[in-house]
Amino acid sequence: MDIRFICLICALSVAAHVRAGELVVEAGGLSPREALEAIRAAKAAGDVSAWTVVVRKGRYVLDGTLVFTPADSGSPDAPVVWRGEDGVVISGGSPIDGWEDTGEGWWQAPAPVSGDGAPVWFESLYVDGRRETRARIPDEGFLTTSNGVNSCVAETGADGGRRYVESLLIADDGAAELVASVPDDDLSSAQLLIRNKWAFARRNIRSYDRANKTVVTYGTAPWREWMQWDGDSLFCIENIRSGFDREGEWLYDAAAGKILYRPRKGQDIRNTEIVAPLSGLSALCAIRGDCRKGEFVSDLRFENLVFEYSTATGGGRAPTESDMYQAAVFCDGAWTVEGATRCVWDRCTIRHTDNYAMKFGDGVTRCEITGTLMEDLGAGGIWMGAGRGCVAEGETLSRRIITTPAKEWTAFNTISNCVIRHGGLFNPEGTGIALSHCADTTVTKCDIYDFFYSGVSVGWPWGYRGSVAQRNTVSFNRIHDLGKRTMSDMGGVYTLGTSFGTCVSNNAIWNVKAHRYGGLGLYNDEGSEGVVMENNLCWDTHDGGYHQHYGVGNTIRNNIFALNGNGCAIETSVHQRDDIPSSAHFVNNIVYIEHGSLVHEAVRWTGGVWAHNLWYNPGGGAQFMRWNDGRLADYAFFEACGREIGGMFADPLFVDVAARDFRLKPESPAFALGFKPFDPSLAGSDLLAECGE
Repeated sequence: MDIRFICLICALSVAAHVRAGELVVEAGGLSPREALEAIRAAKAAGDVSAWTVVVRKGRYVLDGTLVFTPADSGSPDAPVVWRGEDGVVISGGSPIDGWEDTGEGWWQAPAPVSGDGAPVWFESLYVDGRRETRARIPDEGFLTTSNGVNSCVAETGADGGRRYVESLLIADDGAAELVASVPDDDLSSAQLLIRNKWAFARRNIRSYDRANKTVVTYGTAPWREWMQWDGDSLFCIENIRSGFDREGEWLYDAAAGKILYRPRKGQDIRNTEIVAPLSGLSALCAIRGDCRKGEFVSDLRFENLVFEYSTATGGGRAPTESDMYQAAVFCDGAWTVEGATRCVWDRCTIRHTDNYAMKFGDGVTRCEITGTLMEDLGAGGIWMGAGRGCVAEGETLSRRIITTPAKEWTAFNTISNCVIRHGGLFNPEGTGIALSHCADTTVTKCDIYDFFYSGVSVGWPWGYRGSVAQRNTVSFNRIHDLGKRTMSDMGGVYTLGTSFGTCVSNNAIWNVKAHRYGGLGLYNDEGSEGVVMENNLCWDTHDGGYHQHYGVGNTIRNNIFALNGNGCAIETSVHQRDDIPSSAHFVNNIVYIEHGSLVHEAVRWTGGVWAHNLWYNPGGGAQFMRWNDGRLADYAFFEACGREIGGMFADPLFVDVAARDFRLKPESPAFALGFKPFDPSLAGSDLLAECGE
C-alpha cells in the first residue's frame, strides 16, 4: 500500500481527499484531536486505508476527553494505529502557577478557577511527578468509629435536593480528643474518609459534636447498610489545616482561595513542577460505540503512549463524594471503553489517576491489553464487564452454562504481560483487575501488587442467581501485597457467583493482609460455582490460603497453601443456601502452617471429594481442626469422620521454608499422593524488570 507523508497546517485543511497516510503529531503542529478529526474526515469521504499517527516526543495536554467513535474505526486489514515515540505524554493535568514562599515553612499559590470564575476543586497534587499527601489527621494510620454509622437523617435542601446527614461515634477516647482539638472553622473544607470491611466512603464534614464524640457528615446519598455493621471502621480526616504539619503535605485552603504546600528537603520553588488534574477529566480518552445498535469502534491500536493525570469520577467543581459499593464499581477509567472490538493497547503507560486506569463497559469484545504499565492509581487497574448480566433475547439469566452472547456481552478479551501496581490511593476499594459481567476473558502473565483490596476479582452477582461471568482464565500471575491491614474480606484471586469453566491456575500469591478478617489467597465467595483452582502457590496470608463462603462444585487441586492462617488455613462457612448444599472438591493439595489450625470445623459439612491431600503443622496433628467454640480436634478425628480420603499428615519437605522456597525435595511424601510439581517462577510479566522493581 502506498503510504504518503501528509503535512497538515490545521485539521480543517485535511482533506477528505487523502486516501492513505501517516499523520505526525508534534508540539507546535498537529494535535492529537486534530489528527483524530483528520482521519475521521478522510473516512467520511470514503477512505478505507490503513492509517498511522506518529506522536512525536512531547507533552500533549488535553482540553477534553479524546473520544473515538465508530466513524474512527479501522478494519482488520487496515487498522488505525496511534504510535508514540519515547517520551510522549498525553495529560489531563495542568501546572499550578504563581507559587510564593511564605517564609513560614510552606509555599502558597492561588487556587485555580474555571473560565466562569468558579473554583476548580481537586484532591490530588503531584510534585515532581510524585503524588503528595493531603493534610490529614492522624498523620499516619487511622482512627476508629464505633458501630459504623450511628444515625442517618434525610433533609431537603433549598434546591429541592435530598441530603443525608450521618453521625459517627468515635470509639477511642484519644481519637476523640484529637478530633475535638480541631477548631470548628477548620472543618469547613475537610472530608471524612472511612473504610469498613470491603467498602469505602468519602463525605464532607458538617460539624463535630464534642459532648457526644460524634462526627456529623452529609452527602447526596446515604451510606450503605454494611457501613453500620461493626464497631471497628477505620477513618481519617483530610484537607484539614490542623494536619498540615509535615513536609510533602498540601492543603486546599478554600476559605483563602489558596493551595498550600510544605516543600521537601532540597526542593527549590524556582524549578519544582507542581501539577493537579485541573481539567476535570476523569476519562482522558474514551471509545464510545453502541453495541445495542451494532455500531462498534474497531481495529484501533495504541502503542507506546503514556497517559497521566485523571481526576476523580464526578470531580472538579466541588469536593468529591463517593460511596462505591464494592471494588469501586462506580468509578470510570482514564481510558473508558464501550462498544469496541479488536482494539489493542500495547506497551502503554497509565499513571497518576484518581480512578481506574481502564474501565471497559458494555459490548467490548476481542480487545487486548498487553505489555502495559499501570501505576499510581486512584482506584484499580482494569475493570472489565458490562453494566449488568445480559443474555440473548428470549433467554433468561439463570444458574446454567451460558454460550449464546447477548449484544451487551463483554467477552473474548485478553490482558497479558502487564504490570499493575500502587493502587487504591483515592478509593481503596480499587481492585487490580476486576472481571465483572464478563466472559471468556484471559488474565495472564501479569504482576499485580500494592493494593488495599483484591488482586483479581471474577464475577459479580451474589448467590445462585446465575451469571454471565463464565470461562474466564486467570493464570501465571504474580499477585501480592494486598489489603495492607486496612480493608477486609478480600483475596489474591476472588470469585463470586456462577462461573462455569473459569480456571485459576499457576498463580503465585502472597502477603495478603486484612484489617480484621478475610486476607485470603484464593477465595470462592457467595455462590461461586464451577470454578477450577489448580497449581497455585499461596503463602503468608493473614487468614486462610483457601476459603469458600458457600458454593457448588468448585475444584481446588494441586495447590500449595503455606504459612497461611490467622485462624485456619482452609475454611468454608455456610454449608447450605437456598436449599442448595455447598460442595467443593479439594484434592492433591499441600497445606502447611506453623501456627493456628489447618481446617475449620465447617469443612466437615461441605460436600464434595476431599482426598489425597498432604497436611502438616510442625506442632503436631493435635490441633488439626478448630471448632467454632475454640475446641480442637486432631487429624485422626478429621480422617475418621470421612472428610479426608487417602490423605496424609506429614512434612512435605520443602527446600527452604524460611527462605520461602516451596520446591519439594525428591523424597517428599506429596509425590506418593499424586501431587504434580509446577514452577511458580513462570508466573509474572516480562515487563517488571523494565519498570524498576
